Amino acid sequence: MKSKLFQLSIELIMLSLLLVGVVSASYPMFHYDGQRTGYVPEDGPQNNTIRWKANLGEFIGAPPIEKDGRVYVGVWPDMNFAAGEEYYLYCLNATDGSEIWKNPLGIGEGTVSGAAVSGDRLYAGCMDGNLYCIDTTDGTTLWSAPVDAGRGGGNWHGLASCPAVLDNTIYVTSLTDGTLHAFDPDGIEIWTYATGNATFAYTSPAADAGRVYFAGNTVTDALYCIDAATHQEVWNTTTDGQIKSSPVISGGTVFAASANQLYALNTSDGSERWSTPISASWGTPAVAGGYLYLGTNGDSALHCYNAATGAEEWSFAANGKIDTSPVVANDIVYFASNTGSSTVYAVDTAGNEVWQYATTNYLQSSPAVSDGVLYIGSDEGNLYAFGEGSVLPTPTPIPTQTPTPTPTPAPGSGNRTVTLVSGEIFTVTPFNNASAAYTINRTSALGALDTAATAGGFNYTLKEESWGSFLYSIAGIAYNETSWDSWLFMVNGAAAGVGAADYQLVDGDVVTYWYGGWGSTPETSDHVIRINVNVRDFAWEGTVSLTAGQTFTVTPYNNASAVYTVNRTSALGALDAAATAGEFNYTLKEESWGSYLYSIAGIAYNETSWDSWLYTVNSVTADVGAADYQLVDGDVVTCWYGGWGSTPATANAVVNITVSIPTTPTPTPGGGGGGGGDSPSSWITVTLESDTFNVTAENSGTTYTVDRQTALGALDASGTSYTLDDSYYQEYGSLFLNSVRGRTNEGTKGWMYQVNGVSPSGGANVMAVANGDKVVFYWSESMSATPATSSDVISIRVTIPASGGSGSGSSIGGSGSSSSSSAAATPGSSEPGAAIPSFFLGLPAGAAIELGEWGQAFSFDTGRRNTSEEQVTVSGNSFIIKRNGLTMVLAARNINEKNGKAAGLIESITASIEPVTANISTMGTVAASLDLNLTGIPGDGRIEISFNETPDAGAANAFHLAATEN
Repeated sequence: MKSKLFQLSIELIMLSLLLVGVVSASYPMFHYDGQRTGYVPEDGPQNNTIRWKANLGEFIGAPPIEKDGRVYVGVWPDMNFAAGEEYYLYCLNATDGSEIWKNPLGIGEGTVSGAAVSGDRLYAGCMDGNLYCIDTTDGTTLWSAPVDAGRGGGNWHGLASCPAVLDNTIYVTSLTDGTLHAFDPDGIEIWTYATGNATFAYTSPAADAGRVYFAGNTVTDALYCIDAATHQEVWNTTTDGQIKSSPVISGGTVFAASANQLYALNTSDGSERWSTPISASWGTPAVAGGYLYLGTNGDSALHCYNAATGAEEWSFAANGKIDTSPVVANDIVYFASNTGSSTVYAVDTAGNEVWQYATTNYLQSSPAVSDGVLYIGSDEGNLYAFGEGSVLPTPTPIPTQTPTPTPTPAPGSGNRTVTLVSGEIFTVTPFNNASAAYTINRTSALGALDTAATAGGFNYTLKEESWGSFLYSIAGIAYNETSWDSWLFMVNGAAAGVGAADYQLVDGDVVTYWYGGWGSTPETSDHVIRINVNVRDFAWEGTVSLTAGQTFTVTPYNNASAVYTVNRTSALGALDAAATAGEFNYTLKEESWGSYLYSIAGIAYNETSWDSWLYTVNSVTADVGAADYQLVDGDVVTCWYGGWGSTPATANAVVNITVSIPTTPTPTPGGGGGGGGDSPSSWITVTLESDTFNVTAENSGTTYTVDRQTALGALDASGTSYTLDDSYYQEYGSLFLNSVRGRTNEGTKGWMYQVNGVSPSGGANVMAVANGDKVVFYWSESMSATPATSSDVISIRVTIPASGGSGSGSSIGGSGSSSSSSAAATPGSSEPGAAIPSFFLGLPAGAAIELGEWGQAFSFDTGRRNTSEEQVTVSGNSFIIKRNGLTMVLAARNINEKNGKAAGLIESITASIEPVTANISTMGTVAASLDLNLTGIPGDGRIEISFNETPDAGAANAFHLAATEN
């Protein structure tokens, strides 16, 4: 009997497990539930692996949903209208993205409405203004009901409201009259509540606990609460403007956002709990764990607010405006920007990026998360499914595209040639919305028009509509509201298939813009512009002013201890000045035979093809290196990237520099190559002892004790008057200059400083200096300013007495050897039998290395104080660690400085030790130095160098060989 009971209990457990197993995750309507919380109690994708993507051929503006292993999403026109073209609601297999069925929703006008599934029925709005009910089994239409005016009636969006389902009732709102509609599952309109005036297209109702909340407009915009049983208004609360979001209900509070304000209202009576300003958004906030998440347009950021108080907790900057509604899956927030190169982001609930994925077009569709997969649509026509278990590729039919009228035109008649640079962007503002700014790739068809307009002296305009923006006019010839004549374009005589802002050009393309109606051609138009396109990987052209007698310093990227001094009026000096003016970088590489120009703007010498940077002066090949070629006023220096025998005309990267050398000295740009900048006209020399001094912050009156051997100590010792601000002392430990010589900081203008040509990350009070260091304080008009471009400079040379305890080496990018100290052995003399020099290879204080999925990540506390014994700095793409006699360089990628930490993924680690000498009686004076390539940093590793008076035969032979070679 006992055994039978035991068997029965096992069967019950197995049955329980089986029942749990068939319950699947789902995302049945926009923003997950009828309360529109946007919170999914499960994990989403932890990385940007694409499980599958399906191309549906048109813009996907609607948010997708998922239920029972099926994904539902609709498309709407991509603005390339073709005769007989239909736009469908698709049902796709959630496993691989394959099509199960598609429904044209009436005559196939398209939709931006997110669907809702209840049971075996799907409800969705259409651009024809109707609400449709679809059988999820086979995709047949069960019924449709008119709700709003459609495309044909002048309402482009039709019914864009996403249905909400509560207690077997379907709720939607119509935008033209601000009315809430309630339908039963059979398509009978049970009741309505009208407010009378237009509302925003993308706002949708929310429902909870027998009440329905929606955005309406009687005389003013307001949020309404309606009793679902009585159909009577419970309350309404006026807002500062049109409500852009859908209401979100959580914990007795309903949240809603207008263009400029985020509201938290009491669900019982509509009274305001709190409100806070925001910078415009179309999205609906998500609420989870007591926090509210909302993306905004004005500052292109995702914001996290305390749901109880409205206090902002953090913000995360995206690469453009955010029109999508975020979704939270456990502890990750998913959202996307809406730009010409929209990016999908995953950010943890503390505001740290988890992953991102860049697309190639705009993105208005909001994400959905179900069963560990994130679904989101793009104006590429792709529906993406991010998650583990990739099943790419997924072929899906793409409807045929025909001629290309697009929202972006061009100027009057004529042929033009333009040069576009890959990677560059520009911004354009629609003429009817001065607060909007769209960021566009320069190599797009619109970028070609913009460049041609600048060169040709004509203008063009965009116009913003609720559905997007389009090219409204070129050279004053504008879209005709009556005939619908507009600006159209093609590339290489063929229809483009996407808008001009999204069409990416290649070298040799010809872009043709013409004005006319649908079906017109350039041949039949009176206004045509053809643009011949040259695409370059990099291009810069301009004039630089160089001052005779000045010098600058530059350090090769592969030897941080080397510093070359170069005449400003050399060809390299012209490139250095151009790099600053054009905000690009360049690097030198040091070899045993000398140094050479290794890269410009990240385009580097190719070890396989031997393509490299070449240069001419006045179109004549120079017979010396760029650092040695001395220019005269009016010279033109041309640098280009290619192989031997190539020319600037055939190169994909070109820099053209016209040189001006005034007879009277003028400030010149400097420092573009990572060096120290121009030599100042006069220097103040100060001697810094090993002691301290006191300073008082002007803003707080607090007194601080500062080490004399710091950059601030140098300024103080120079006798220059200054005041300090300690607003960031508690957070960073830094005191910042508020004024120098009576000149006070003004907004973004103010005082900055450099040590040996490098701008430190901390305040001058924590920047230790060493003997021979050069400290320059200068007035900055912008963050790109340098001492060479400043009108107010204080230049200080540091001398530290030998007893001062500080090494003679530079703390940042300097040269020279370090003096001895008791803390660690340093270069110098090491006689046989004397103490053995020892060099510490371990991690510096405040630093850490973690081994992760992508390799070794190095991080250090940027607020730590550098000392004469040890300095850690960030220089370009490298972390540089200097100790007495030892330099370690950690080449890294993706270096990010945030919240007092600098971190990056290590690509290589090198260590070099300055020569140690000894006198061997049988050989004379010998020296030993060491260069190492490391695979990691040992926790407490050391290198010791010692000499034997009687080396073995092999060692002796090696010394003799080295002496012979040298």
